[in-house]
Amino acid sequence: MTRVDTEPAPVPRSAWRRDALVLAIGAVLLRLPALLAPRHLTFDDGQYGTVVLGLRDGDLPFEDLFSSQGPLYYPLLGLADLVGLRTMDGPRLLTVAAGAAGAVATYAIARHLTGRWPAVLAGALVATSGSVLYVTGPLAGDGPALALALTAVALACPYRARPSVGRAVLIGLAMGAALCVKLIVAPAGIAVAVLVLGSSTTRRWRDAAIAVATAVLLAVVSALPWGIADVWDQSVAYHRDSERLRSYGGNAWTLLRTLAERDPFVLAALVASGITVLVVAWRRSHASAPASDATTGPSTADLDLRTALFVLVPWTAAQIVFLVAEPAMWRPHVSQIVAPLALLAVLRPAPWRVLLVVGVLLVPWWVVNVRPMLWPESYTRSEESVIEAFRALPGDAWVISDDPGFAWRADRRVPGDYVDVSMKRFQQGALTRADVLRDASDPRVCAVLVWSADRLGSLPDLGEGLEERGYEVVERYPGTTDRVLYERSGCDPSESDPSGDRRSGS
Repeated sequence: MTRVDTEPAPVPRSAWRRDALVLAIGAVLLRLPALLAPRHLTFDDGQYGTVVLGLRDGDLPFEDLFSSQGPLYYPLLGLADLVGLRTMDGPRLLTVAAGAAGAVATYAIARHLTGRWPAVLAGALVATSGSVLYVTGPLAGDGPALALALTAVALACPYRARPSVGRAVLIGLAMGAALCVKLIVAPAGIAVAVLVLGSSTTRRWRDAAIAVATAVLLAVVSALPWGIADVWDQSVAYHRDSERLRSYGGNAWTLLRTLAERDPFVLAALVASGITVLVVAWRRSHASAPASDATTGPSTADLDLRTALFVLVPWTAAQIVFLVAEPAMWRPHVSQIVAPLALLAVLRPAPWRVLLVVGVLLVPWWVVNVRPMLWPESYTRSEESVIEAFRALPGDAWVISDDPGFAWRADRRVPGDYVDVSMKRFQQGALTRADVLRDASDPRVCAVLVWSADRLGSLPDLGEGLEERGYEVVERYPGTTDRVLYERSGCDPSESDPSGDRRSGS
């Protein structure tokens, strides 16, 4: 099936702006509950909340604060915190803005691939995606990285028809910034490369080199202040050395299950598109005259179908391979595959009546699976008790917790090495019993919370070591594991040496 060779209909700028504004407002409204949630919604949400508290005190990424993301992510968090007036929920403005930007960028890409209304559909699929919602409401690196990568692809689309050095530089900046937040977006670079190289003329190769050089320069400049070696060790080698959590088949199943649960609209649109293509092809093969396909309306595309497939199929395939091969793939990572799938679904969308009926039928299933983002629950009695205990400590007290969100919502700092207490760090031996006992001896640390059997709860005889250092059990909490809060009586953070190592807490 090929696209009819006609001149694309002109696209009024007012229509483009109107569509983009509606998508952005819709995406923001959908994320308001997460923005204003009175609790940490995910592990990453709490983890990066404690990062922000450290940034407010002048701690530096990679030096004072362990940084598992790229060198631009913590500065972006700090900027969002300033824009949010350093309120508790202010840093979430970064991810909420990323959700809106991702939807608009997807729409912008689709306007070059298909008609106006299918492009609106693509933007709406990304705006309502549960996988994307989970990383563009709570704090997470995946959302901002995705928005920047989609922006790079969106900038590369008009470059194909109107190449210029200025556009090449902007593409390099956007793609470089995305990679400097999180490397998981690397497959989007394939789409950018296909669009930029185009006819492979000398000029396009030169501009491609300029875009790559711009991205590399941005990476170097953003890493230099923190030390390139430390940036590499913490944001690249750390992930590369992760233990495999599941088999390749296990990752593939997690990918499919997450899409089915959190992204039913995207999967339904993709399946309906495939069925539509097959039905239209069958009708054409059994009719004396070509069957008409009036599902998309007037086309505003400036890229033919073949080029669109060359852009989207390798991007999608590479992202799937990246996710399946990832040693420690978590469900938030699935957000990276949503946009290319949505774009494939709107190249030849199903009739609108079909999409509307299927969409309405899927709404209850979608609501059930994304409910924590739409209607965030309050803390349980045990969780609220932890936060109250942290708040009762001296005002400048620090805590160690293997669920950092409790410290964030209690407005309590953690030692810089404990802003990231993910399971991988314990598996790699980066956080050991000796490390925790050493850092718990810092006069600033007044409490230690063991909440997870995979993190602090995995360290043998930790409780005995803490008791030897003056800690005592003040509370035990019900749960699937032994959850314990230790406090040090008479803790006086003012005795600490301000010139000490802030990252280790010693």
